Amino acid sequence: MTSKTDVSARPQKVTLAVRLLYFIVAIGVLRTGMTVIRHIEVRSPDFLIASKALFYAISIFVIYQVGKGKNWARWAIVTLFVVHIPLTILPAFESFITNPGNIGLAFLQLAMYLVALALLFQHRSSDWFSTGGR
Repeated sequence: MTSKTDVSARPQKVTLAVRLLYFIVAIGVLRTGMTVIRHIEVRSPDFLIASKALFYAISIFVIYQVGKGKNWARWAIVTLFVVHIPLTILPAFESFITNPGNIGLAFLQLAMYLVALALLFQHRSSDWFSTGGR
């Protein structure tokens, strides 16, 4: 059972990390829209939209669980980051000159993700996760 006292007991660093992670998803949705608009005449965006929608739905669920103090979700956030390195971050370096706006947002997401991960693994945050968010 979740109450306001559970949320107020959550360390501020975890609250900030959760907000950053939700903002990262919002930027991702914006970037997906930019990509679809840029390539709509060249190829069908159906697969891209479906795969991104699934990824963002999973991400939102995991972020919600992080906010509830689920330690497995904190590690799932790390796993999502590691998976994204070869799929999103490394290709971004090659595309910077041809699409600087979208790639600039990708690097903003990367910086925010690293800050969020650091906040989630601070000592006080780790203590809170070890108690299951209580």
